[in-house]
Amino acid sequence: MKKNWWKSILVFILGMLVFAVGSFFVRTFILVQRPERSGIIEDFQQICFWPDVGGMYASVSPRGCFPSYCTHPKLRAGSAIVDVREYKIQFETQFVLEATSRFPFPCVDNCAGGGTVSFNLGPLIPYDYEVWFRDEKIGQLQVYSGRETPRQCIERPAGDV
Repeated sequence: MKKNWWKSILVFILGMLVFAVGSFFVRTFILVQRPERSGIIEDFQQICFWPDVGGMYASVSPRGCFPSYCTHPKLRAGSAIVDVREYKIQFETQFVLEATSRFPFPCVDNCAGGGTVSFNLGPLIPYDYEVWFRDEKIGQLQVYSGRETPRQCIERPAGDV
């Protein structure tokens, strides 16, 4: 009888182990929650440039206004390509945002909930650089010679889609 008792415990432990591994695989690979298309932002609201130690820096914020207490950035990614021969800087970003609840607190009317993607563009030769977002020219960055380059921002106009 004692032999059957150990077999029962071993079968129970192996069953629980199989259940745990199976549950992990189902949650990880089958029941993956993909972001809704409305939560993926591939456009910019503002791109700002400023000099600092190590060169010129830039930050890109997502298009739209996302309250910081009600929105959480799940993913912030992007690329910045600096072409010093053609004096061109090209950005591409993607934000994946999710709505969060801070009950009982209300949403705060600020637009900082989407976060930003920051880039170190390195030292830039003084010149006027064309700034592109994907395949669209959106403005210019003026890098000064002999004096410090001021902070410069490019905003997406409210009516642009």
